Order: sequence, then C-alpha cells, then structure tokens
Amino acid sequence: MAKKILIVDDDPEILDYLSELFQDSGYKTVTAINGVEGLEKVRAEQPDLITLDMDMPEKGGTNFYAGLRKDQANRDIPVIVVSGVGPRPPVLTKDVPTISKPIDNAKLMQLVSDMIP
Repeated sequence: MAKKILIVDDDPEILDYLSELFQDSGYKTVTAINGVEGLEKVRAEQPDLITLDMDMPEKGGTNFYAGLRKDQANRDIPVIVVSGVGPRPPVLTKDVPTISKPIDNAKLMQLVSDMIP
C-alpha cells in the first residue's frame, strides 16, 4: 500500500508541484491550504508524513506544528518543513528537517524516503 503524504501550503502551485512530485514517486497525497485544514486532514487521513509551509493565513506552520504535537494520536507523524521563511521557529525541534524554496527535488525525495521507508 502506498504511503500517504499530507502537503500543507497556501500556494496552489506548490500544492500541485509537490503532489505531482510525490505521486510520480509512488506516494499518495492529500493537501491542505492552511494549518486549520491541515489538522483536520491529519485526523481524517492519517498521513505517514507531512510537508509543512510556515507562512500561511489563518493557522500558520508554527501553530499547526504545535497543535500536531499536542495531539497524542498523531504527534509522532514525521514533518518536513518546505518553506521560504527565514529562521527556524523555536517550536520546531532540531530533528525537523527544513527544505528552502525553491525546492531541491533530490534532497526532498531523499528526506522523504529516509523518513518513511
């Protein structure tokens, strides 16, 4: 069964781009346009991994991540930050990898395969 990746980003072009990239590599994808929708999708879809933009309207990446880690059932889902935002927010632990935009496909896909073999 294909592993499922939740992509949380407010940019429709990034959602499409990452969905296609992951699907071409055999992953199933689910998308959310902000942190509020992202947390709903986590509960409904039970993804194996999450890619997370930090700068979004409504509930941004920092609040999404904090909410995810408070949720006992889903707190251990691995997260990769894919964002153009500057310094690492303090809420993100050092074990959360960060990919800057523009996206390095090879680096991102290596992280994904390392985190959900």
